Amino acid sequence: MKKLIALLLGVLMALSCVSALAEDAPAVKLGQVQYAAHGQQAFAVITVAVQDGTVLSALIDEYQVMSGEGVVGVPNSDAAFGANIVGSEDGKVLGSKRVNNAYYSGNMASRGGATQELLVSWQAIEAFVAGKTIAELELYAADKAAAAGADVISGATLADTLNYLKGIIIAANQAANIQTGHYTVYNKTGETVKELYLAYNATGEKGENLVGEGLADNGVKTVIKSIPADADGSHALTFTYVTESGRTGEFTTLSIEDVPMTLLSADAMTGATPLNFFAPAAE
Repeated sequence: MKKLIALLLGVLMALSCVSALAEDAPAVKLGQVQYAAHGQQAFAVITVAVQDGTVLSALIDEYQVMSGEGVVGVPNSDAAFGANIVGSEDGKVLGSKRVNNAYYSGNMASRGGATQELLVSWQAIEAFVAGKTIAELELYAADKAAAAGADVISGATLADTLNYLKGIIIAANQAANIQTGHYTVYNKTGETVKELYLAYNATGEKGENLVGEGLADNGVKTVIKSIPADADGSHALTFTYVTESGRTGEFTTLSIEDVPMTLLSADAMTGATPLNFFAPAAE
């Protein structure tokens, strides 16, 4: 009897510990974005669950106006909502690619030579991000963006895989209550850039040197900056760089966005502008 009572007490203590741990665990938060990840004819809806900066799971769907036998439209496609879709008189409906995976994947195969269903590629992306921190995903996306065209995620055969990943990062940051800018920096100064900073104008916080040992001439680096989600992302940052010779360039009204930035040589500068917001032309 004493052994049974001791066992019951042990179980109750264990349950109490589990309950306490559950109460102390960071909350799971959801983020969702509408994002143009693929071409001009569709938009993605990407939902992400985040806990303490780590992505627990993600779900990708994409919506496009479609027509064809067996296409399933969104709810009310056969009612007043559907009548407002351009081309509805020709049988076109707004539909989910996830719901219409077989139909859409068939079109991908017949028109584009795709060898894998769309949903399989999306599931590969979703599996890849699960368990990774937002910071890890941002660094991964930055490296792959700089690599221009590298195979991004094994198992996903889509040309726009990197864009879907960026959409997941945006949704994850929304859940984590931050907004993040991604800046692909092209060094065309003619010399090594030894220092590069993104200061948050609201606090004046300069942060760390984002090029470490330096960014060589013609080098490319994607840098990342996050600020609170409820902050004004317009003109939020000051971008500063210093070259090996000591020349300094500055832009004081940088917004939170995803944009290329080319650092210019003294000869290429227009007036006092030390950079432009275009990727350099292919050489």
